[in-house]
Amino acid sequence: MRFLFVALAVAVALLYFTVGLRFGYVTLTPTHLLNAQGENRYAFELYESDKSVGVRGSCSVRSGKAVLRLLDPSGTQVAGQTCPKGNWSLNLLGSGQMGVYRLTVEFDRYSGTLDLKEARQ
Repeated sequence: MRFLFVALAVAVALLYFTVGLRFGYVTLTPTHLLNAQGENRYAFELYESDKSVGVRGSCSVRSGKAVLRLLDPSGTQVAGQTCPKGNWSLNLLGSGQMGVYRLTVEFDRYSGTLDLKEARQ
């Protein structure tokens, strides 16, 4: 039994120092991150050309930073925000052509909370 606890502790430590620890599900619940690194991608489908799609929410950063970019179906960045240390509100909306809009979140040793909700107009 002790071996299992030691193995679990080693696995959690490896995750923490490589990609970070993430608790939650972005766009559904607030996500708590510890030392997060890397990139996450999310897709949002826009079915009408005169509507908007994207995310709204907040980020509360204890250390590190996160960069959020919203790309339109052609791959052009239509909105972007950076979350440095502190509390920030987020509003990334894209409109225009129909298709799949992609949200890219790049983490650089990010520790804090990221709360994103899908937004449509």
